[in-house]
Amino acid sequence: MGTFVTIRELPGVTAAEIAGAGVAIKSCTTAMQCEGTPVRWLRSFFLPGSSRTHCYFEAPSIDAVRLANERANIPYVEIVEVQELTPETV
Repeated sequence: MGTFVTIRELPGVTAAEIAGAGVAIKSCTTAMQCEGTPVRWLRSFFLPGSSRTHCYFEAPSIDAVRLANERANIPYVEIVEVQELTPETV
């Protein structure tokens, strides 16, 4: 399993719309898990000053993350695999 970030640019998006997108992606990843694809939404960060979000997923592939976002109908600019660094791991 890898960790991936979905980068979005959402000009004019509101906090309520971000919350609605969270509900949609949570629902889609839950459905995909029930269908046998182990994709999990971990967390998202909203950067209101730039209208960007970074949404983190655990999944077997970038394609699984892409499918979850497409099923949730949430636009994105890029999806890339990431390596997590924390104070405990360095």
